Amino acid sequence: MSALESLIWTVLGYSSMPVIFLSGFIGTAVFAVLLLKMTGAEAKE
Repeated sequence: MSALESLIWTVLGYSSMPVIFLSGFIGTAVFAVLLLKMTGAEAKE
C-alpha cells in the first residue's frame, strides 16, 4: 500500500469513529423521544 493510500485509510478510519458515536447517541435520543410520545408521557410543569 502506498503512503497516499495509507493516509487516506487512516483519515477515513479516524473520521468514522466520531460519526459512529454521534449517530448512536442521536439514534438513542430519537428512539427515547418516540417511545415517550407513544406512551403519552407529559412534561412536568
